[in-house]
Amino acid sequence: MAGPICSGRRAEASPIVTVVTWRSTSDRLPSARPFMTDVMIRRLEPSDAQAYRDLRLEALAASPEAFGSSHEEEAPLPLETIRARISATSPNAIFGAFTGDRLVGMAGFAVHERAKASHKGLMWGVYVQADRRGLGLGKRLVEQVIDHASRHVIMLEAAVGTTNESARRTYHALGFRPYGIERKALRVGDVFYDEELLFIEFGAPDP
Repeated sequence: MAGPICSGRRAEASPIVTVVTWRSTSDRLPSARPFMTDVMIRRLEPSDAQAYRDLRLEALAASPEAFGSSHEEEAPLPLETIRARISATSPNAIFGAFTGDRLVGMAGFAVHERAKASHKGLMWGVYVQADRRGLGLGKRLVEQVIDHASRHVIMLEAAVGTTNESARRTYHALGFRPYGIERKALRVGDVFYDEELLFIEFGAPDP
């Protein structure tokens, strides 16, 4: 998928795992890419904390306009804070895309904490490394979040920069519907960025 798949506004007892295999051809992947790439998409565990932290900081530095947090805010966080973020028991979850042992993409899900909003969840922190874009990883990660969310909430929300056409096309194709634009949602330096607000509505979650 050309362009970045990233969006950053902010259970099961065992990990969810999806294995996806691509066989490259000359008209699909550049010749520098491997002939075959096995990609595993699964829920992150506390043992993935260092890899997740590295990828998260990379994302915040590479695409600051796509995330509510900043590199400067998160870089000092201790690894224990990152491990706590990767919950193994809560409906909140972070999913990762792996090529071998390398974490190359991520997407998060969180249920709203307030009782009156606990029927809603948020997709956050979607990012795929630049050299792995164009393979559909962003789409696979978003699909994983949607599937997970459908078993825990009635509505899934997301926000995406209005200039991020690749991510917007992916989200719309997977069923997200826009319901508004937040003007000047983020400020990076002296530049303001608008965000499109999105949602998917499910039936009642599993008891």
